[in-house]
Amino acid sequence: MSDLETINSISSLAKEMIGGGELGFAFPGALQAIRLCTENGIAVLGIEIFRVVGGKFLTTKMSAYELPFNQWRGYVAANNSLAEEFVESNPADEEHIYVLTASSWREFCEIQEARQGRARGPGLA
Repeated sequence: MSDLETINSISSLAKEMIGGGELGFAFPGALQAIRLCTENGIAVLGIEIFRVVGGKFLTTKMSAYELPFNQWRGYVAANNSLAEEFVESNPADEEHIYVLTASSWREFCEIQEARQGRARGPGLA
């Protein structure tokens, strides 16, 4: 479970869960979820819009932004501002959900440590 899913004020906005336990948000609930992510120090790294058809999730659009990391609070604010812009410029009807790819500071550090371990190679960590 990601840190995003443990925050009740965010998870309660979810319309449904997709494979892997990711939360899917309707419009405009996705905007509220992004704002709550900002308040809780969680960076929204990307968004995927799915059309839900007969229990299947078909990707219709994905955000495309990647920001350099400098300082966590600024990183969260910049990413989440772009995430809000993406959702606002891509309002979806009730047949669609938004899935947020997000990371807390703790998760970000774990990913960086794992990357460094892989860079050193097996048995060299």
